[in-house]
Amino acid sequence: MKSHSERRDKKRYCRFHREYDHDTEECHDLQYQIEDLIRRGHLRRYVRDQSSLLDSRPPRNSSPRPKGPVEKQIDVIFRGPASGGDRFSTRKAYARSEVGKRPTHDEDLDITFKSGGEEFPCHDDALVISIRMASAYVKRVMIDTGISTDILYFDAFQKLGLTNKNLVTLTSTLTGFTGDFISPLGATTIPITFGGEPRSKTIMVLFMVVKFPSAYNAIIGRPTLNWLKAVISTYHRLLKFPTRTVVDEVRSDLRESRQCYLTTTTLSKKLKVQPAAAVSQNPEDSARDPYLTEQILE
Repeated sequence: MKSHSERRDKKRYCRFHREYDHDTEECHDLQYQIEDLIRRGHLRRYVRDQSSLLDSRPPRNSSPRPKGPVEKQIDVIFRGPASGGDRFSTRKAYARSEVGKRPTHDEDLDITFKSGGEEFPCHDDALVISIRMASAYVKRVMIDTGISTDILYFDAFQKLGLTNKNLVTLTSTLTGFTGDFISPLGATTIPITFGGEPRSKTIMVLFMVVKFPSAYNAIIGRPTLNWLKAVISTYHRLLKFPTRTVVDEVRSDLRESRQCYLTTTTLSKKLKVQPAAAVSQNPEDSARDPYLTEQILE
């Protein structure tokens, strides 16, 4: 009897899932991700007629399961475009739009957290996890439900092997709760994977690339968390999300979380002594900040 991998059609390859059996053009999961980005206003320049997309969404009949090898490991808010796009008019329309129920394509799964058993001492630690970005394993990724966009810091952007050719120009700015403005270098779309095989989940994420000192490599905000259908418990230090058949989880790294806290306090003191320079619009014109991330391990 042939195994599942032997039965796959080797003439058909999906670059999104990085596996054989179907073509990239026929990938329902990729089409679903692209349509979601279009609805959120990120890919409008590439679309001629968006009306047909609203009624022609293909059913999700499989969960992405990337099989490619990990090539790298990276050790080491804000108001943004979010679903409203770059223009004020589109953001205003988005704010007024009705919130409807999104059609479900997979069976609903209950997500719960145990109330007994493991003890969790009092802590104020942020949720800091590790995820796979493209073919790299990236540590120090903070989960933040308080921001309306997903952030990728410039040093991590470089270590992923990306350049300004991978950036899409943006006109919007990011605004912190103190009222400070940061202009992103641009936006880039990267496939990221939560969890491990065989229960992992891969989605395409549009990151705002920011050149600013940070202890983190990236911040995952509400757009991705909502798309992932994630449920978070800071007490349990867990992020849970449904896959096609089961509920998977990603546990926060307590050691990394506290190390990031120490690094952040150090950076804050440095910024108070020496004001941060203006954000450059050229992602290749300055040296990397040694505080941003640790060395990539091949």
